[in-house]
Amino acid sequence: MEWIPLVSTALGAAIGVGSTLLADRARWRRDRAGQDLDVRRQLYADYTAALSRIRTALNECVREDIPAAERPRRIREAFTTPGAYEIRHQLAIVAPPEIVDAARSAFVVLRDTRDLLVAGASVDNAAYAELEERFDAAVAALRTVMRLDLGAAKSIAER
Repeated sequence: MEWIPLVSTALGAAIGVGSTLLADRARWRRDRAGQDLDVRRQLYADYTAALSRIRTALNECVREDIPAAERPRRIREAFTTPGAYEIRHQLAIVAPPEIVDAARSAFVVLRDTRDLLVAGASVDNAAYAELEERFDAAVAALRTVMRLDLGAAKSIAER
């Protein structure tokens, strides 16, 4: 009968250690999920800001009085400087597929805009205006899927 207290002590210790391990694991998962959300939130903000900087830089290149021979180089430089390429690669690693697809769609519109401007189009060109509208729509769609991924279902504009 001396083994009963020993077994009950061992069983109590096992239950105590097991419950502590389960609680620690649950806390770790919760903390990790919060960190992942913070990383995605920052990447989403960085990417949409980079897209905005590209758009502004392209517009400035077209509105400035740049010699025709230098214009394509300046436009390409303005396109790559904000770092959207790099952030897109980071998004491809951590973001869900619908975000990656929407991010690519917005980027492609800007790339098409860059190519049109390199070819000599001006801001008065109808094709340029159409690309501007497509970009606005692509960024709105991107922000919508980003907000859904972050748990903010409604758009700020809809409130």
